[in-house]
Amino acid sequence: MKNPLLYTSYFLLGIKGVAMTNIAIILQQMGKKVSGIDTREEFITDVLLKNNNIVYGTNINTVLKKQPLDVYIYSAAHKGSENPIIKKALRDGKFVISQAEFIEKIRELFPTSIAVSGCHGKTTTTSLLAYSLIKLKAQPSFIVGTSLLQDIYGGNYQQDSRYFVFEADEYGIQPPKDKRSKLLMYHPQFIICTNIDFDHPDVYENIEEVKRTFLTFFSDRKLFLCSDDPHIQSVLPKLDRRQYKTYGFSDSSDLVLVPLSSDELHTTFSAQYHGKDLGVFSIRLFGDKNISNVGGVILCLLELGFNIDEIKKTIRSFSSVKRRFELIYKKNGILLFDDYAHHPAEIEATIQAIKQRFKSKRIVVIFQPHTFSRTESLKTAIITALSKADIAYMAPIFPSARENRSDFTINTNVLKKVAKTIGISNVIICDTKRDIINQLPFQLHSNDVVVTMGAGDIYKLKDDIISIIDSHAK
Repeated sequence: MKNPLLYTSYFLLGIKGVAMTNIAIILQQMGKKVSGIDTREEFITDVLLKNNNIVYGTNINTVLKKQPLDVYIYSAAHKGSENPIIKKALRDGKFVISQAEFIEKIRELFPTSIAVSGCHGKTTTTSLLAYSLIKLKAQPSFIVGTSLLQDIYGGNYQQDSRYFVFEADEYGIQPPKDKRSKLLMYHPQFIICTNIDFDHPDVYENIEEVKRTFLTFFSDRKLFLCSDDPHIQSVLPKLDRRQYKTYGFSDSSDLVLVPLSSDELHTTFSAQYHGKDLGVFSIRLFGDKNISNVGGVILCLLELGFNIDEIKKTIRSFSSVKRRFELIYKKNGILLFDDYAHHPAEIEATIQAIKQRFKSKRIVVIFQPHTFSRTESLKTAIITALSKADIAYMAPIFPSARENRSDFTINTNVLKKVAKTIGISNVIICDTKRDIINQLPFQLHSNDVVVTMGAGDIYKLKDDIISIIDSHAK
């Protein structure tokens, strides 16, 4: 197979997806000609495409009439390889490649590659690792599953980089047609794994299949594994002990993390590495899960040979990733955040982090389930996780274009029955998003933290919520 990076012009199907946008930025930094197609709908990546003068179409018929380009990249979005644009490219003899396989080709350009994997927490962890290497003057190249980390684009290419950092997604290449895990396309030297969980019922039959996939991905790599995750613990006996190091709150970890304190501005923790005291760390992230994610980055950087004092200074200044507990607005004592959490473990971890950071505030969650398959499979766990907030509103399911609604029985009525059956009354399941906006003014208090949460478009309610906050009496 000819190397797809040796061509001149590239077309990205679903160019507004965060990974696709960051690939587009990298290709442009390589001096390539880049274009693509996506919907007119507003995405968080719109500003990146505009700022980088990357032009894309929205009409498939117009794109089909244009002069063909050299390389066509697709993901699971917009029917993937079944999209008419991709089918025409194949007929025309053009180079067609999946997103995951293309990222692997980029990875091969660099002497040292580090993949961050895990069903939860990988975007924050990848972002922190890339940010730390920048601040440590290591000049990394990277692809992160977000539009912005701090004020840095989520994609970056430097020809002379030693390090390539990327987020390794465990989803399938193009379900249901191609359920091969993207993980199995990647061959990095180093892997950080934050956890293993059952998150994609349209790809994996059960947690055992997920674990087998991760074990294959782990084969012959240097691993940094979270020792607190039970599913990671269950696969450790199948790994060579010389192959991996662990981080976590357990005393048996190679890097032991000890939470110390948390307020509205900082979290502090101490760490010991193989029994050696590394001192106290201060971060601008919150919750035990984020301490754990930072631990994975510290362990990786130590293994790469960086100085612990420099690592401490670097991680202290990192604070934000787009759509990861991102502060959107504050007024009248009310704070509005937005978060991407969509799995029960992520929902619970985010709520726990808010409780640690804002000890005296009520938590109001506005959650939107994403995909029928995930919601149907995890409905009880989702509602239970949301109940950890003081009050939670659940919007209708945000569907995946890869699913047929008629294949599923899950809906708001089913979710209401589940909540009633398990005796949860503080999770209010709504038939429309407008129902949430109509009810919110009567529930909001002046000392609340409000969080829009989910992997769909729930963040677009921000203007309505801001108007409610503005009109709320002090």
